[in-house]
Amino acid sequence: MTAPTMPDDGFIHMIDIAPGVHAGFTSRGNTTSSPYSGINMCHYTGDGQAHVADCRDRFSGITGIPCERIIIPRQTHSSDCAVIDRIPVEEEVINGVDALVTTLTGVIIGVSTADCVPVILADADNGVIGAAHAGWRGALAGVTDNAVEAMLRCGARIDNIKAAMGPCICPACFEVGEEVAENFPDRFIAHGFTKPHVDLPLYVKSRLEARGIAPSMIQMPPACTRCAPGIYFSARALGINSGRIYTFISLDT
Repeated sequence: MTAPTMPDDGFIHMIDIAPGVHAGFTSRGNTTSSPYSGINMCHYTGDGQAHVADCRDRFSGITGIPCERIIIPRQTHSSDCAVIDRIPVEEEVINGVDALVTTLTGVIIGVSTADCVPVILADADNGVIGAAHAGWRGALAGVTDNAVEAMLRCGARIDNIKAAMGPCICPACFEVGEEVAENFPDRFIAHGFTKPHVDLPLYVKSRLEARGIAPSMIQMPPACTRCAPGIYFSARALGINSGRIYTFISLDT
């Protein structure tokens, strides 16, 4: 995979997670022309299929990875994880899953988000990578736990796993109802607002730590999606019928 050190025309941003691993996330490129403008590769949130296909072709051209080797699951806020062990991938394997794990080289796996927490995981020494979509439902249900467990079954070691979060909603923007807030321990709730606010990235970090990943091996989000909807897709700002950020990871061939 050809990894640009700087974003290609402002749409792809790289994450330095581990040697031999390429990772990053897409963005809108600072545009507000439509809720789908920028790089949107998500095929199930209302965008035209021609635009989605064009974005996937563009992403493929930048990364040097053919579209059939770029895996984009149809997520449902579940805690389910699929192991990608062959190409091509049958559609039913990635329908209704919110995490992916693979040991294949030259394959990009990733998740689509627009405020939820995207998490990428890598044990570069043992050649195992993962990606998880942690919305509040999936985070509580253990989607990151399941991704880590799948990585361990594929040969990863817990003390080798590094994690990084992509852009997501910050606690100042993540207002929720009491029926949501009551599911989280109080240390993840900010009460100085009209309604409770949840620190979802911090909760996800705590789940990763509880599973055995060292705090020093976890990168927190670089930006808030809701604070910058002209740069990042945000369902809270743009509505659910909008594009999605693709946060991705790949092993060197």
